[in-house]
Amino acid sequence: MKYKIGQKIKFTNSFVIELNNGKKAKIVKGDEAMVVRKVDKGSGEIVYTTGEAKGLSQIIDIDVDENIDSDYILKKIMNEL
Repeated sequence: MKYKIGQKIKFTNSFVIELNNGKKAKIVKGDEAMVVRKVDKGSGEIVYTTGEAKGLSQIIDIDVDENIDSDYILKKIMNEL
């Protein structure tokens, strides 16, 4: 599956990520993240928006389309007004 910048990802499995400071954060089923940029052909950066890892970023193996998810971004802007 190809993801767009700004697209929301909802996790369907629970897992643990290791943080830069040596600590760990648990990602649980239902936690969400947003794709923020394409790093290279096979990876992209996400920022966790919910759960224990909220606000943290991670580079993961996903196929990222360089186009922006304009519908999602527009909805986000409209909700902020």
